[in-house]
Amino acid sequence: MLMLPRLSAAASGLWVLIYWGTVIIKAVRLSRKIGKDPNVLPREKTGRSLRLLWTPAIIAWCILPWVSAFRGFAAAWYLRALWPMTAQTQWIGVVATLVGLLALILTFVCWRQMGRSWRIGIDPGEKTELIILGAYRIVRHPIYALSIILMLCTFLTVPTLLMLTTALIHITLITLEALREEQYLREIHGAPYAAYCVRTGRFIPRVFRAPLRDLA
Repeated sequence: MLMLPRLSAAASGLWVLIYWGTVIIKAVRLSRKIGKDPNVLPREKTGRSLRLLWTPAIIAWCILPWVSAFRGFAAAWYLRALWPMTAQTQWIGVVATLVGLLALILTFVCWRQMGRSWRIGIDPGEKTELIILGAYRIVRHPIYALSIILMLCTFLTVPTLLMLTTALIHITLITLEALREEQYLREIHGAPYAAYCVRTGRFIPRVFRAPLRDLA
């Protein structure tokens, strides 16, 4: 039982490395297909400015689970668990690890559904295909929603002050990015995207939705 927290942290660390490693691989491959990078460095000033805060948070997200996996939680105060590691909280970490794995798998599905329209940032001068099928029928930002879930699962397996701070930064920035993307897509796609937003929730599915044909 004493090894469970470290094993959970290591598993979460592995999911996060797979996630961001795949992002890098996808960016390189897609760059070759479309003849430009998929906005790894956004083409607008606000996006580039947000990267200055987001990049360190992502690096911390990749590193902190491994720190806890190898050193445990009896380290510096900002690396200690915020709650006692009882049998119950340890098993919460195990469940969070499994949920995080599911979020990772579903993210791969969403990436595939995005195809050549997958981007990491905004290019105001670019118009990509509007994807509203598959997971995008359920919520407008399934990849972001799953990223939030993966981050929360990581925090539950690495419940430290530094991980909490990283989670708050990531979730805040990803919410802001979703809002900025929606504004950009409204400008690019107009009425069809506005109707899609009415029908579909941002991160959480709407209980009552208009038929998809109403988006035409």
